[in-house]
Amino acid sequence: MALLGEYEHTLDEKGRLTLPSRLRTYFDGGIVVTKGVDRCLFAFPPEEWAAFKANIKANADLSSKGRQLSRMFFSMAFEASLDRQGRVLIPPKLAEYAGLQRDVTLAGVDDRLEIWDTQEWDRYLTGADDSFADIVEEFAGRESGV
Repeated sequence: MALLGEYEHTLDEKGRLTLPSRLRTYFDGGIVVTKGVDRCLFAFPPEEWAAFKANIKANADLSSKGRQLSRMFFSMAFEASLDRQGRVLIPPKLAEYAGLQRDVTLAGVDDRLEIWDTQEWDRYLTGADDSFADIVEEFAGRESGV
């Protein structure tokens, strides 16, 4: 299972986000939305949330940074089910963190969706496109042991 693609949507006046119909089956068992990195939100199907949670717990030892990481992801997590229209409520604190207004972009990132304010997503992509080749080179060097 892989969540792929980019989708533009809007939040309604109640702060609900309608997921694209082609992605809804991934979230039949529910959805977990939490704070992401780079000022976006992460949205996981339950089984992927379980794997993400296990990874955080395994790597967040008793260090202050590990405790902070756990708190940032888990304290802001919100479990829900999609309604009959395929909508999920984005809690106000999460929407505020990600700067979500009305126009949002959903980006499939393999095991999760990222929910971005569309203007912020466009800014992010512009910067990422500028460094894309360098990033590929860096990861290629890691794979070859260089």
